Amino acid sequence: MKDIKDLPKIEDVTLPKIGSMRPGVYILALSIFAILLIVFLIGFLPGILNGGKFVIFESEIDNVGVYVDNQYISGTPAQQFIKSGEHEVVYKKASQIIAKDNIKVSHPVFLTYIFHRYQNVKLELNELNQEKIDNIIKFDIQLIIDQSPILEFNSVTNYIPYFSQFAKDAISFDLEKETIKQYLKLASSFISSKTMLDDAINAYNYLGVDFDDEINKAKQVFEENSVNIGLPFEDKNIKATIDNIKINENANINTLKIEPFEFIMGDTTYSTYPSINEAGVKVNLDSSFYLSKTPVTNYMYSLFVIENPKWAKSNLDSLLKDNLVDENYLQGKSLSITYPSLEPITNISYYAAQAFCSWLSEKTNLNIYIPSEEEWSAAAFASNNYKNNSYSTSMIAPYSVDNQFDLMLGGIWEFTSSPYFSLNRVINDRDNIISLLKKDNFNYDIIVKGGSLLNSSANINSVGAIDKSACFEYMGFRIAYKK
Repeated sequence: MKDIKDLPKIEDVTLPKIGSMRPGVYILALSIFAILLIVFLIGFLPGILNGGKFVIFESEIDNVGVYVDNQYISGTPAQQFIKSGEHEVVYKKASQIIAKDNIKVSHPVFLTYIFHRYQNVKLELNELNQEKIDNIIKFDIQLIIDQSPILEFNSVTNYIPYFSQFAKDAISFDLEKETIKQYLKLASSFISSKTMLDDAINAYNYLGVDFDDEINKAKQVFEENSVNIGLPFEDKNIKATIDNIKINENANINTLKIEPFEFIMGDTTYSTYPSINEAGVKVNLDSSFYLSKTPVTNYMYSLFVIENPKWAKSNLDSLLKDNLVDENYLQGKSLSITYPSLEPITNISYYAAQAFCSWLSEKTNLNIYIPSEEEWSAAAFASNNYKNNSYSTSMIAPYSVDNQFDLMLGGIWEFTSSPYFSLNRVINDRDNIISLLKKDNFNYDIIVKGGSLLNSSANINSVGAIDKSACFEYMGFRIAYKK
C-alpha cells in the first residue's frame, strides 16, 4: 500500500468584481452585449448605412426610358435599387419626356441584404397628348426600319421584337384600325429575314389585323420555296438629246434630255432576299427630264464649298454632330478651283449632295435634284456603253469625250433619291410606301446605282443601299432637272 502524501495548499481562484457586480453577472451582460452587437452589425447597420428599396418601374407603353434624379436606369419594365428619400422620376421615349413623377422611398433597416424590400411604380398615361402619342408610334416604326439591315441574329446580335413593341403601344394608345394598318403596311415592307417575319406575324395576330400584301409577299420570300419573280428584262434603244448648264466661264454641265417612255426596271430573278432587289417592275416615265452626262466633279464641288463653308472639311466636327456626314467626309480630297479636277467628287454623303443641288438650283434658277432610281435607269438605256444589260466602260466618262453618250457605270456608285426598303420590288404599292416614308420624315437608306471599280459584275439592274450620312471612296452623284 502506498503512503498518502499531503498535497500542497493552493489559494482559491476568485474572479474579480467590477464595482459591486459579480463575475457571473458581468459575463452574462458581456455575452448579451456581444450578441446584440453582432445582431446590430449584421441585421441593422447595412440598412442604416444603405437604406432603400428595389423599385419596380412599370408602364403600359413598352420600353420607356426611366430616369431617376437625371440618371438613366433602364427601359420599362425596370428594377433598380433606389436609396431612401424623395426622388424625381422622368419617363422618356422617342427622345421626349412623356411623364414626370415624384416618388418617396422609405427606409427599411432590418436584414435588408437578405430580405429585399420592393416598391412598385407605374407610369400613368393620362398626360400624353396626341402629338406625343404620334411621335412614340413613329419611333416604334423607326426602330423596325433601323433593324432591317441585319439579316442574321444570334447570341451576339440579338433580335429585338420591335413589331411586338409597336403592337403593345398601339393597343395602349387605342389607335384606330386604319392607322394601325397603315403603320403595319409601312413596317412590313422592311422585313428582311425570317426572324422579322415571325415577329410581324405575331404583331398582326395580336392586333387582330388581316394580312396585307406586304406580309403575304414577305411570307412568299422567306417561307416558301424559291420561284421566279419579277417581269422579264426588255432591251431598249432610247434616243437622247444634248443640253448644258453654264455655271461660270470655266464650268459647264453637259446633260442628256430623256423623253418619256415605258420600260422594265430589273429582270426575272429568284424570290429570295436579297435577289428580289433586282426583280423587274414596270416603270412609266410620263415627263421628260435632264440628267448630267458625268458625275459632279471635284471642281464643281469646290465651287460649292467656297460659297458654303458649312460643308468644308474644316467643319467636320459640326457636320458629324448633326449626323450629316461620317468620319470619311472628303477624306483624301484636296478641293481647289485653281487646279480644277474633273474626277468625280467622292467621300461625300447624300445630305451633302442634296445641299449641292440646292446651291446649284439657286445659281441656275433650275430645280436641280438627285435623280430617282427610275430616272437613273432610264438614262442608262441612252448610254452607248450599255449593251445586253451590261457595261463595257466606266460610268465616270469625262475622259470618254469621243462619244457624247458614253456615260454609264463602272467607276463609282451613285446616289439616287429613292428610298430603299426590303420588299421594294415585290409589293404592289411601292409609291404609297415611299409617300409614307417621306411624309412622316422617317430615316431610311437610299438606293445607289451603277457599281464601282470594285464591282465588275454590276449591271443596269444592280441595286445597292447606303445610309444618307455615309461617305464612301467609290460613291458620288450626278444631277437631274426638269424644264
